[in-house]
Amino acid sequence: MLALGMVLAIAPVTVASARSHKAATHHKKKQKKPTTKLGSACPTSAEMSTAAGTAYPAPRASNSAGTVVCNYADPTTGANLVLLFQSNSGTSASTLKIVADSQASAQKTTATAVSGFGSAAYVFTLDDASTNASGVATTNMFILDGSTLIDITAEATVAQVKAVARYVLTH
Repeated sequence: MLALGMVLAIAPVTVASARSHKAATHHKKKQKKPTTKLGSACPTSAEMSTAAGTAYPAPRASNSAGTVVCNYADPTTGANLVLLFQSNSGTSASTLKIVADSQASAQKTTATAVSGFGSAAYVFTLDDASTNASGVATTNMFILDGSTLIDITAEATVAQVKAVARYVLTH
């Protein structure tokens, strides 16, 4: 149940984060890149741009208490992608379903199970295209891969988010 609480606490922040970074400006300073679930740095902007088929800037990365966040936000173009990796050894596929359903319901939409991504995956799209600078709705995908939870939130189509997920899971 602790894992459920952590995901429930983080997931709304990720959706909100995807929206709030549109107009934010950030000071650039050299940071040590945190690692993703595979022990490597956040995927590069070129890797994410190729996977999604849209241009993303270099990621702003953070690492705290077993959670890694890779934020690709460009306030100029509205391009926005947030990857969140969290180690949760006690999380099950049924717990992920509860979380995905809860998050989707809170956004007045429905989460759909997606096969072929980790041991469980769910996706939903918000009805917010008209309010996004990019004109594209926000899509959120939750994936359980072993003991790692992956949350992908982007102003992108479901196909683009799935392409990012495939890249993340294979690299």
